[in-house]
Amino acid sequence: MLIDFRTYAIKPIEKDNFLYWFEKKSLPMMKSLNMHIIDYKFEKDNFIWIRTFQDTKEQAIQYKAFFESDRWNNELKDEAYSMINSINVQLFELNNFTNNLNVEQISGKLLNEYVPPGRKV
Repeated sequence: MLIDFRTYAIKPIEKDNFLYWFEKKSLPMMKSLNMHIIDYKFEKDNFIWIRTFQDTKEQAIQYKAFFESDRWNNELKDEAYSMINSINVQLFELNNFTNNLNVEQISGKLLNEYVPPGRKV
Protein backbone atom coordinates (compact mmCIF):
# COMPACT_ATOMS: atom_id res chain seq x y z
CA MET A 1 0.00 0.00 0.00
CA LEU A 2 1.20 3.51 -0.80
CA ILE A 3 0.54 6.55 1.36
CA ASP A 4 1.02 9.86 -0.44
CA PHE A 5 1.74 12.82 1.89
CA ARG A 6 1.49 16.09 -0.05
CA THR A 7 2.31 19.62 1.08
CA TYR A 8 1.62 22.59 -1.17
CA ALA A 9 2.91 26.03 -0.24
CA ILE A 10 0.00 28.22 -1.31
CA LYS A 11 0.36 31.89 -2.13
CA PRO A 12 -1.06 33.66 0.96
CA ILE A 13 -3.62 35.67 -1.03
CA GLU A 14 -4.85 32.47 -2.73
CA LYS A 15 -5.72 30.30 0.29
CA ASP A 16 -9.51 30.68 -0.02
CA ASN A 17 -9.39 30.30 -3.80
CA PHE A 18 -7.22 27.20 -3.55
CA LEU A 19 -9.47 25.54 -0.99
CA TYR A 20 -12.48 26.22 -3.23
CA TRP A 21 -10.58 24.88 -6.26
CA PHE A 22 -9.54 21.74 -4.39
CA GLU A 23 -12.95 20.95 -2.88
CA LYS A 24 -15.14 21.87 -5.85
CA LYS A 25 -12.96 20.97 -8.84
CA SER A 26 -10.00 18.71 -8.09
CA LEU A 27 -11.42 16.53 -5.32
CA PRO A 28 -14.58 15.50 -7.22
CA MET A 29 -12.47 14.59 -10.25
CA MET A 30 -10.06 12.55 -8.14
CA LYS A 31 -12.95 10.74 -6.46
CA SER A 32 -14.53 9.99 -9.84
CA LEU A 33 -11.26 8.24 -10.74
CA ASN A 34 -11.43 6.22 -7.50
CA MET A 35 -8.57 8.04 -5.81
CA HIS A 36 -8.89 7.75 -2.05
CA ILE A 37 -8.20 11.00 -0.19
CA ILE A 38 -7.93 10.49 3.58
CA ASP A 39 -7.86 14.10 4.78
CA TYR A 40 -6.63 17.63 4.05
CA LYS A 41 -6.11 20.88 5.92
CA PHE A 42 -4.30 24.19 5.92
CA GLU A 43 -1.38 24.69 8.30
CA LYS A 44 -0.53 28.39 7.92
CA ASP A 45 0.12 28.78 4.17
CA ASN A 46 0.69 25.07 3.61
CA PHE A 47 -2.06 22.87 2.27
CA ILE A 48 -1.43 19.34 3.53
CA TRP A 49 -3.27 16.31 2.25
CA ILE A 50 -2.99 12.53 2.23
CA ARG A 51 -4.16 9.96 -0.27
CA THR A 52 -3.62 6.22 -0.60
CA PHE A 53 -3.15 3.71 -3.38
CA GLN A 54 -3.23 -0.08 -3.28
CA ASP A 55 0.14 -0.21 -5.07
CA THR A 56 2.31 1.52 -7.68
CA LYS A 57 0.26 0.01 -10.51
CA GLU A 58 -2.96 1.60 -9.23
CA GLN A 59 -1.12 4.89 -8.65
CA ALA A 60 0.19 4.92 -12.23
CA ILE A 61 -3.26 4.18 -13.67
CA GLN A 62 -4.94 6.90 -11.62
CA TYR A 63 -2.19 9.46 -12.26
CA LYS A 64 -2.41 8.81 -16.01
CA ALA A 65 -6.20 9.18 -15.97
CA PHE A 66 -5.97 12.44 -14.02
CA PHE A 67 -2.90 14.17 -15.45
CA GLU A 68 -3.51 13.21 -19.07
CA SER A 69 -7.17 14.19 -19.01
CA ASP A 70 -8.50 17.06 -21.08
CA ARG A 71 -10.06 18.57 -17.97
CA TRP A 72 -6.72 18.74 -16.12
CA ASN A 73 -4.80 20.03 -19.12
CA ASN A 74 -7.39 22.51 -20.38
CA GLU A 75 -9.09 23.71 -17.21
CA LEU A 76 -7.51 22.78 -13.89
CA LYS A 77 -3.72 22.74 -14.34
CA ASP A 78 -3.00 26.42 -15.01
CA GLU A 79 -5.47 27.51 -12.35
CA ALA A 80 -3.85 25.24 -9.75
CA TYR A 81 -0.26 26.18 -10.52
CA SER A 82 -1.11 29.90 -10.42
CA MET A 83 -1.95 29.51 -6.71
CA ILE A 84 0.92 27.22 -5.65
CA ASN A 85 4.45 28.34 -4.77
CA SER A 86 5.90 24.85 -4.30
CA ILE A 87 4.96 21.20 -3.94
CA ASN A 88 6.55 18.63 -1.66
CA VAL A 89 5.54 14.99 -1.90
CA GLN A 90 6.55 12.15 0.39
CA LEU A 91 5.49 8.71 -0.76
CA PHE A 92 5.47 6.00 1.89
CA GLU A 93 5.16 2.32 0.99
CA LEU A 94 3.62 0.26 3.73
CA ASN A 95 5.47 -3.07 3.77
CA ASN A 96 4.11 -6.38 5.02
CA PHE A 97 0.54 -5.22 4.70
CA THR A 98 -0.98 -8.63 5.35
CA ASN A 99 -4.69 -8.17 5.94
CA ASN A 100 -7.15 -7.59 3.14
CA LEU A 101 -7.85 -3.98 3.99
CA ASN A 102 -8.72 -1.97 0.92
CA VAL A 103 -7.67 1.68 0.54
CA GLU A 104 -11.33 2.74 0.65
CA GLN A 105 -11.56 1.28 4.16
CA ILE A 106 -8.80 3.51 5.52
CA SER A 107 -9.96 6.62 7.28
CA GLY A 108 -8.48 9.12 9.63
CA LYS A 109 -7.73 12.76 10.07
CA LEU A 110 -4.77 15.05 10.27
CA LEU A 111 -3.98 16.09 13.82
CA ASN A 112 -2.08 19.07 15.12
CA GLU A 113 1.54 18.30 15.81
CA TYR A 114 2.71 17.98 19.40
CA VAL A 115 5.43 20.59 19.78
CA PRO A 116 7.77 19.73 22.65
CA PRO A 117 8.59 22.53 25.08
CA GLY A 118 11.66 24.50 24.07
CA ARG A 119 11.68 23.49 20.38
CA LYS A 120 13.15 26.35 18.36
CA VAL A 121 12.36 25.18 14.83
